[in-house]
Amino acid sequence: MASLAAVEHMTREHLLEAFERLNIWKKRGVRAPHKPLLLLLVLGRVWRGEPRLASYGRDVHQSLKRLLTDFGSPRSHIRPERPFWHLRSDRLPTDHLQSESGKLWELAGDEGLSARPGPTAAILMKQDVRGGLTEPLHKLLRSQPGLVHEAADRLLHGHFPESMHDAIRERVGLPRAATAWSPMVREGKAAFRQPRRDPDFRDAVLRAYERRCAVCDFDLRIADDLFGLEAAHIQWHAAGGPDSIPNGLALCSFHHKALDRGVIGLDQESGGYRLLVSNELTGRSPAFAEVLELRDRPLRPPQEDEQRPAPEYVCWHRREVFRGAPRSGPRP
Repeated sequence: MASLAAVEHMTREHLLEAFERLNIWKKRGVRAPHKPLLLLLVLGRVWRGEPRLASYGRDVHQSLKRLLTDFGSPRSHIRPERPFWHLRSDRLPTDHLQSESGKLWELAGDEGLSARPGPTAAILMKQDVRGGLTEPLHKLLRSQPGLVHEAADRLLHGHFPESMHDAIRERVGLPRAATAWSPMVREGKAAFRQPRRDPDFRDAVLRAYERRCAVCDFDLRIADDLFGLEAAHIQWHAAGGPDSIPNGLALCSFHHKALDRGVIGLDQESGGYRLLVSNELTGRSPAFAEVLELRDRPLRPPQEDEQRPAPEYVCWHRREVFRGAPRSGPRP
């Protein structure tokens, strides 16, 4: 019989692999981060020591709805009840170490509810259905705080760009770990199947854009070291975007985050691209006026024509990330 420590280690690896292999609907690059956001919300509850089973109506609905609104695909219907209900179909990679046939998620109070297509949010609230990770997995996470962070990082790296990680952690109540897990340092772990990043991607993109932000020409240095200038993916790496110059932009930290949050986007025009600004952006500060000034401004092109953003990645960003509609009308 395997030792308790060996069983715990195997269960730990199975939990991480299950989080990575979530049963998520995928079609033509469409984002569906509903289950990852629900599990991140649950990990925050585990971290705070809250009860294992969360009431859909009291604990989940509004919080998950806000997460989906702010970090989900802008074209998706906000249906927080769907991941809460359908996560019960996900399984651990093997079931011999867990009770409940290797389930990852379980519900209570769901008696009499139809499995397909699943109950509405109103029914889940009326019947006070509760859900959470199975008891063995909950206990494992409670006993290993570092595992909570590692599980959260798997979800974040697998579904969101790094520029959004801290904002999501803050929203679900998970502090950043002192030594955050990174896919680049976990050698030999077959469970992690995200494509490795090309270490030359940043240098290649910054060189193509002459080491200046393609939006605002930001190029500050301290001695010979650039700071605050980053290589952004147009189609997120977490969503299958390649580490190639036509999928990259040299952007300052602010405009990188604005691109990833759908505040700004691109529209193809003759000979290049122009900048779009979301009509969901609001504000009263001079910074707001500065962002509005970007509307219809040409994106500064890279050095070579073949390095320009590829239309398929720009279309993906417009469909899956850009918020609302482009602003129109006179500038402030």
